[in-house]
Amino acid sequence: MYFSRQILIGCWLLALSSWLFTSCRKDEVIYPTIPTNVTDEVQEGGLYVLCEGNMGSNKARLDYMNLETGTYYANWYGAQNPKQVKELGDVGNDIAVYGNRLYAVINCSHKVEVMDLQAHRIGQVDIANCRYLAFHGDKAYVSAYVGSLADPDLLGSVFEIDTATLQITREVKVGHQPDELCVVDDKLYVVNSGGYLTDRYDSTLSVIDLASFTEIEKIPVGLNPTRIRKDDHGHLWICCQGNYKDILPQVVVYDRTNVLKRIPTPCANISIYGETAYIIDNEAKTVKTISVENYVLSPFTFHLSPSYENPYGLLATKDALYVTDAKNYVSSGVLHCYSYDGHERWQAVTGDIPGHLCRVGEAMQTDTTDTINHYTSYIQHVYEYMPAMGQFVNILPKYEEGDDAEAMIQKCEKALANNAGGTVTLGGWGGYITFGFDHPVKNEEGRDIRILGNAFYMAGSTEYGSSEPGIVLVSVDENANGLPDDTWYELKGCLYDDPTTDHAFSRTYTRESDTIRNAFHDQPYYPQWLTADAYTLYGAKLAPQSVTISGQNVQRILEFGYVDNKPNTDLEGTSFDISWAVDANGNAVQLDSIHFVRVYNAADEILELTGELSTEITGAIDLHINN
Repeated sequence: MYFSRQILIGCWLLALSSWLFTSCRKDEVIYPTIPTNVTDEVQEGGLYVLCEGNMGSNKARLDYMNLETGTYYANWYGAQNPKQVKELGDVGNDIAVYGNRLYAVINCSHKVEVMDLQAHRIGQVDIANCRYLAFHGDKAYVSAYVGSLADPDLLGSVFEIDTATLQITREVKVGHQPDELCVVDDKLYVVNSGGYLTDRYDSTLSVIDLASFTEIEKIPVGLNPTRIRKDDHGHLWICCQGNYKDILPQVVVYDRTNVLKRIPTPCANISIYGETAYIIDNEAKTVKTISVENYVLSPFTFHLSPSYENPYGLLATKDALYVTDAKNYVSSGVLHCYSYDGHERWQAVTGDIPGHLCRVGEAMQTDTTDTINHYTSYIQHVYEYMPAMGQFVNILPKYEEGDDAEAMIQKCEKALANNAGGTVTLGGWGGYITFGFDHPVKNEEGRDIRILGNAFYMAGSTEYGSSEPGIVLVSVDENANGLPDDTWYELKGCLYDDPTTDHAFSRTYTRESDTIRNAFHDQPYYPQWLTADAYTLYGAKLAPQSVTISGQNVQRILEFGYVDNKPNTDLEGTSFDISWAVDANGNAVQLDSIHFVRVYNAADEILELTGELSTEITGAIDLHINN
């Protein structure tokens, strides 16, 4: 089970101050950036890509594209800040360069991260439920939601930050749930979406006098305004989303006195360069162009490639148009670069939900240590993938017509190898994946390996949350054939000796039984690449751990020993010791090192609202390799 985007949004609205991550990496384990050459074309400078990451997973990620070398660097922030937690935090919401600094809004971690242009961390500004950034003079301005579904009528705020001291200097109340904002002359303009007021969205534009820092006017512009841009003429372009039912979206052009034009069109995102406004129509999967001079839709449209699932981020620059694809919102996205004649120049795989882009004038120093003849700490190979039937099977990774088992294994490897940031579901009970590194993992003192998932705690608790526990098996390549066909040993978790654990369970899944669907996923749940109409899985089954607290169905967080049980921010809780290994009879075994790792879903629960509990894998790390 993985929450749908709709459910995640609902949870996010209910929990405004759950996560703030400030711990350091244990033993200073350094997570290197992963470079990939994506083009031989040469442009000027570089491009930062802020990936939102799935809510509650602490997977906000900052990537970097060196446009002068054509190389894309995944996990750039982690490499630049080896003493900080790898992840930026929870939900990257906005990014901007101002002066010689880089600013990133991390929404559900309630902070603005401040870095130099190389992305070395300088500090942070704590602002609850912060949303978007704007700048003027020596000040930064940050919009912030206030309130919750329990009290949606609370007004939002805009905070003023001194960029020299990183201190909040002033605050002003605006409309309901303010989103994007921009400065024109001595005024700050903020769109109030009313994102919590789903039955009566806000429809106003707040005007703030910067000298007095007071709201001097609130102007009706259109229902549910979320984005605002200014053109070179000082006019404001506002994307109003409507109510997603009978009131349709529109782009409103406003000259700070009157509405000049209302352009009926979907507008998921907008970017303006020169005399052209570029607008994502995510229904038609196109980027429309509008003349800034006469506000007329151009007949020329960027028809995005058929591979696009959800066009999301957008940035127009002097020499290229960048459009991101969020895919299914739970796995790696893609950054596409287009020339202005509509030709796609290159593309690069990003982190989850690449939503926010900014250019830097000079290419960053991207020389990396030569790692030839050195091992990497990340997954390098996926050997087997056999999920049980489940709601994310055929989605994570995505099955395409003609894929066979080997093709799906390659897709898993692409999602997980080199800390790519993808997600692989194991489906229902018994579903498994087998992977390995480019070296044996040694059994040394302390924990040896981390295995990442997407578990999270419920607000205010570390005892309950989203736990979808997977059991870990390890194996030694005793016959030296490079294949995972030797004896498997289980890493003994905290419920291994519990009398409720069934160590000899099996289940047969059939294509014929693949008939039940939930409201969020209606694709086949049976693995479509299998030629057989039935298959049987074997292993241990844990007793149900779900409970209901305050009307929410959550799971007990297990003490230790299971994948996708504790959040990735918990280093110890996601780490495993090879010394825990036991044989089929439960006897301890001593392994000097291991070559293969298998994880299978040990939970056998189907929840009414969110479907089956299904272990997800997002990566693995050898804790003894510092590279």
